[in-house]
Amino acid sequence: MRSLAMKLADSTVDISAIVLGTDYFGTRVPEKDVFSLLDIYMDAGGNCLDTARIYTAHIPGGYGASERTLGSWLKARNNRSKVIISTKGGHPDPERMLIGRLSRKEIEKDLDESLRALGVDYVDIYWLHRDDESRPVEDIMETLSILTASGKIRAIGCSNWKSARIEEANKLALEAGYPSFIASQIQWSLAESTPEGWGDPTLVCMNEFEYGWYEKNHFPVFAYSAQSKGFFSRAASMGLEYINQKALSRFSTPVNIERLERVKQYAGQNNLTVSAVTLGYITCNRVPGVAIVGPKNEEQLRDTLTAADVDIPQADADWLYGG
Repeated sequence: MRSLAMKLADSTVDISAIVLGTDYFGTRVPEKDVFSLLDIYMDAGGNCLDTARIYTAHIPGGYGASERTLGSWLKARNNRSKVIISTKGGHPDPERMLIGRLSRKEIEKDLDESLRALGVDYVDIYWLHRDDESRPVEDIMETLSILTASGKIRAIGCSNWKSARIEEANKLALEAGYPSFIASQIQWSLAESTPEGWGDPTLVCMNEFEYGWYEKNHFPVFAYSAQSKGFFSRAASMGLEYINQKALSRFSTPVNIERLERVKQYAGQNNLTVSAVTLGYITCNRVPGVAIVGPKNEEQLRDTLTAADVDIPQADADWLYGG
């Protein structure tokens, strides 16, 4: 599997280009099926599992289920040293999304709960799930520095932060001798989308301005919803009329319809799956990126793994995007 070299603590680690997202593990995906998916992913050369403290909090009994289920698998397989664990904390209360939760007490509480649920002493990458622009970056980065020095975190990242805040935070970290953010998690796929389309103003979606910053700074992106919730795959195989209304409202734009036609053409000409093309757009991009995928069954996972070693030239990626 393709990989992206990143520095975690004092080591350079190759992170697999396909990162396994685990949002519904332990809830809509039962533990038995989760173990099978994790084994298949690891056997295919994957090594990075992405989760979060807040996942499935909206499902009764679901809060923390993803981390607990991963912890059970890690214990059963006794393979902690072979896995890069990526988890997130500091998410606002879902009932009060515009009120931040990035105080030292709140971040440390979430981190400690994640460690207990996962059954580990440390996480490889710890992400702040949302920003709180009312809180100075000095305060946030000092907290993360203390937690990193404690040995609970190897490296830090930020999720749904605007590039200007990332730049401000990392500049402060450099001046203060704190660890810097090593990567960003934002919504990025071949399909254009907006926070408004997702119904969540706290999200950050890739756009031309953000892309320019990531390209200029060669800053890594862990792209979530990298398959546009299956928009391209379903539309290519069944037609737009079979796309659910939520996905249509997010992705069915003239620009994305044009990209869909190019994806179908490129996949056919190069004997690739649609998933290989759309995920390859991320993993072969001039912006260093890995794609977070969220399969709920073996068929979906094996489809995404067709992108594991795909090599799409940059000129082709540019054509897929803009024609």
